[in-house]
Amino acid sequence: MARPSDPMLEEFRLLAEADLSRPGELDRIADAICDLFTDDCLLEDTSTTDVVRGRDELHTYCKALFGPFSDVRIVPQEIHDAGTTSVMVLRISGRHTGDLYGHPATGREVWFPAVAIYRCNDDCTKVRHETLAYDTGFIISQIAD
Repeated sequence: MARPSDPMLEEFRLLAEADLSRPGELDRIADAICDLFTDDCLLEDTSTTDVVRGRDELHTYCKALFGPFSDVRIVPQEIHDAGTTSVMVLRISGRHTGDLYGHPATGREVWFPAVAIYRCNDDCTKVRHETLAYDTGFIISQIAD
């Protein structure tokens, strides 16, 4: 039986194996990530008031979130699974190689902690609702001159 953390652990694996600097790779990875979510998924990123609804918007969100980086790594520091819900404490890192919050690429290694709550479908094969929290100010402090 699948655990609620399984779809996200697969996303983390996909990102770790990707070379986002290759042409087309960001779209390929965004497609693969979207396959891990239900068609009617919701994603709430607490760094904004926008809510991502459905796979099309999720694809755009993934490109915006991961596009400014190469060598993206998401490492779970803690995983707490219960029923169809997974709560994770994450360490997200990557090299800043594209425009991010209006800051041009610096080539610097950036990392930030995050907390995510994933609510899956009944068989825990796909995520139907994600809430992601992280501090954009902490990220900007690593790339601003």
